Amino acid sequence: MIIKPTSLTMSQLLGSKNEQYVIPAYQRRFSWKEKQLAELWHDIDILGTQDTHLLGSIVCLTGAHTAGINQLELVDGQQRLTSLCILLHCIKDRLNEEGQEDEVRELGAMLHAKAPNGDVAAKIRLDSLDADEFRKHVKGETPERVFNTDLAHAFTCLRELVADKTMEDVKQFLYRLVNESIIVRLDVTNAKDAFKLFETINNRGLKLSPPDIIKNFILGNAARFGERQLDLAREKWGELLCNLDGVNVETFFRYFLVASLKSRVRASFVIGGFKKLFMQSVWEAEKLPEIHWYADSPAEPDEIADEDADDPEENELTAEEELEFAGPISRIPFREFINRLTTFAKIYAQIYNAATGNAKLDRRLRNLKMIKSLQSYGFLMSMRAGGCDDVTFEKVLELTEAFMLRRHVCRERSSENESIFGRLCGADPASPLEMAVEVYREFCPTDDQFRESFASVEFGTNLIERARYCLEQIEVTNHGSYQELAVLGPENVHVEHIIPLKIKSKKAKEEWGDWPSYLGDKSDLRHPRYVSRIGNLTLFAGSLNIGASNNPYSRKKAAYKESSIRMTNELPKRFSDFRFAQVDKRSTTLADSAIKLWPIP
Repeated sequence: MIIKPTSLTMSQLLGSKNEQYVIPAYQRRFSWKEKQLAELWHDIDILGTQDTHLLGSIVCLTGAHTAGINQLELVDGQQRLTSLCILLHCIKDRLNEEGQEDEVRELGAMLHAKAPNGDVAAKIRLDSLDADEFRKHVKGETPERVFNTDLAHAFTCLRELVADKTMEDVKQFLYRLVNESIIVRLDVTNAKDAFKLFETINNRGLKLSPPDIIKNFILGNAARFGERQLDLAREKWGELLCNLDGVNVETFFRYFLVASLKSRVRASFVIGGFKKLFMQSVWEAEKLPEIHWYADSPAEPDEIADEDADDPEENELTAEEELEFAGPISRIPFREFINRLTTFAKIYAQIYNAATGNAKLDRRLRNLKMIKSLQSYGFLMSMRAGGCDDVTFEKVLELTEAFMLRRHVCRERSSENESIFGRLCGADPASPLEMAVEVYREFCPTDDQFRESFASVEFGTNLIERARYCLEQIEVTNHGSYQELAVLGPENVHVEHIIPLKIKSKKAKEEWGDWPSYLGDKSDLRHPRYVSRIGNLTLFAGSLNIGASNNPYSRKKAAYKESSIRMTNELPKRFSDFRFAQVDKRSTTLADSAIKLWPIP
């Protein structure tokens, strides 16, 4: 590996008129938060006389320089360099406002590259998903639609920091930034070396994210396979990021592995598991000298948490645990592997966002998301990618809906859910129903278990969408009023606690009435055990402020009577009073409905 390190001030880094730093499409979106931006500002602002500050390092993939604008592909350091570029633009705008023409001209020269024929281009060019928004922000315009709130906030934050300074302070800060702040530029001419180098760099002690490590593993090995494979890998990684925009990329890789290996994949071993899958399934990898490392290697731990687990202890894994490969892996060309990966990413995003374009499927997928059924996504992705037709897939979704709600309500272990769906990835996508029904019946809680748990389980804040799902489905089944819910819109319909979440504070009494007196003796002790049960929840549109009263439920009834949602509208008729006994009674009634609505497959 030939690396050419050069220590450069910002003035020197950006001073070469025929060099342009390109942030390629395969790089993730800008993601620095206010904390990192504030640290960047502070580190430079506190520099004393003749002090220097090391901003960090960047890795550039370079070629032979020519007379035109030479593009340097930024393999590492895009977050830092983009932040510095934003900062310089914000300072330039302030200088321009103050009529500092000489300084504006000098700064403009740093921010632009110029070819011998006079063509001008941005010194730091984004080809990533942020490109259009970045250009708008630089011009001081507001994008029609903001996809990256971190990018928008970075411009806002740094503009505010610059605006709060005197003109003298701004000029002094700019001098320190361009003349006393150092970046180490590591130039690498070989692509595979550049991507390998990335993995060894740890800026400011921050751990690389699993997608970054996987990206560089793919690109680095693609470079070893040949130029065409590297170009394909760059293109496909950019496509993958585009497909997964707004989706948790780490989680996608976990469920891609589940679908590929037909086995449970522990959250701690996504990186090592992916490397092992790649090495054991890509034809070109057979000739790599380190192939023997992946014959039976333990995976590397990472910090991905299971978003779908209700109990955080489900993710506490021992270091000795290893990824279980269900069986031999078939070898395929690299092109087929990377195409398969991007296809799965597109399908995963459709499943996660409930955006297949089929209204029936999307409604079912929305339901699964409300239930928190992420553990099923590897199986669903596998079926969809395998060509499962829409009619069969809808039936699979319906069965999965009932199965997962029952298991979640009955607090079955998350780890067992993962094993179940890993096993189901072995089903034939053309006819998965027989295997799905067999497995679901084997692991589905009984009616008695489900009824008892449904009536007593607490739908706390983190499970409120699951409660909304249950109430919506009961409302639609009992009253056929899905159309009303759709017209009102999910953003206007919320889960209403009949007995409020808070009843003891002064503010709660002012807003919701004297519930402690109304509920009776020991209400403060009993309230936490009842307030989040299904029997105390209903759907309501609009705001509700009942005011203080010694019978606050009576005040609520007037608003409930006006509701177009039938289960809420009927509350005053069914319950003249509403205390803990009524919560128990209504919970039992709703549990009886749940048994019929979500039967054992």
